[in-house]
Formats: sequence, C-alpha cells, structure tokens
Amino acid sequence: MGDVPEWRRMMGVDNYADVTGLEVLAAEAGYAKVRLPVSDTIVNGHGNVHGGAYFTLADYTAAIASNMYGTPTVAVNGTISFLSPVREGCLVAEARTVKSGRRMKFMTVEIRDAGGRLVAVFQGSSATVERTIHNSQCEMRSS
Repeated sequence: MGDVPEWRRMMGVDNYADVTGLEVLAAEAGYAKVRLPVSDTIVNGHGNVHGGAYFTLADYTAAIASNMYGTPTVAVNGTISFLSPVREGCLVAEARTVKSGRRMKFMTVEIRDAGGRLVAVFQGSSATVERTIHNSQCEMRSS
C-alpha cells in the first residue's frame, strides 16, 4: 500500500472527516492525536466552536485509537463535557484507551486549544464488529 498511513488503511475512506478538515497527527493501538483548525464553518452563532465540532473531533480521535488494534470497532456511546469556549486557532484531541477488552474498548479524549488549555473531555466506548458495514443508500420512510 506504499505511502498510505496505517491508520488510513484501518479506517478506510471517511469523507465526513475529510470534509471537516480533521488532520491525524499520530495513531497507534490505544492512542491517537488529531487536529481540527478553527474556521468560520465550525463556529456557532456566538462565535465559539460548535459543540458538534468538538464531538466530531473527539469521536474520530477515539475511533482511530480503538481501530488501530487491528479489529474493526464502532462507537457504542459517548459523552462530552465542555470546559471553555474556543473562538480561533485550532483544537487538538488526544485519545487514550482506558480499558481494552475482547469485545469492548473504553476511551478518554482530552481536547485542548492551541495554547494547550484543556477545553473539553470526552468519554466513550466502542464494540468490536465482525465486518465493516457500508450503506450506499439512504431511504426516507414516513410513519
């Protein structure tokens, strides 16, 4: 696979992560570091980084750390606490595995601003899956 990083081989193509501007800085089993530049597209009406952007960054960082063990995993749950607002610069997330079991992994992600100040903390878990599921169609159903 030549120049393709190991994390990209494990995660495959992730269009959402690419569109949001997430940049993987480090990836190994149980650890990942990802950067998200602050731009006008991820701020809310108050001029602060939107909570969804924090969650996206945390979820993706945890997913890389979890999937780097070599077995596909998917998120089961996640919670985030916002500690301080950010308006400019970048966000850097570091995920660490708290516990890795046969079927479940438990992760903690710390998100810091460009100055290194802790601005959010995420905790989540993931489960091992048999295979990766790709759904290329979206159906809208009425009740």
